[in-house]
Amino acid sequence: MNPQELKSILSEGLLSFPLTDFDAAGDFRADTYAKRLEWLAPYGASALFAAGGTGEFFSLEASEYSEIIKVAVDTCRGEVPILAGTGGATRQAIAYAQEAERLGAAGVLLLPTT
Repeated sequence: MNPQELKSILSEGLLSFPLTDFDAAGDFRADTYAKRLEWLAPYGASALFAAGGTGEFFSLEASEYSEIIKVAVDTCRGEVPILAGTGGATRQAIAYAQEAERLGAAGVLLLPTT
């Protein structure tokens, strides 16, 4: 997706920030997360945000981040673009953005550190 297409998507329609599913031990639940995204996709969101918009980005380990973005992109491919949360220290943010791009995310949501 080119920057103009992404700009158009972000300026129109519903932007959705689905919750990320975790189990009681705090481990990512890929199966229920995929079901959540499948349920949300037909409701007309112009983009879905993964690993970030609901606050969990800063609590994720790198491997969890990759898995969440991969599940989101794979689940919504051809349906709804995925925008991946990224942030932290500059080099960390760059690494996450590159990983999101590698996994097929359409763009990133840069989250400021506090």
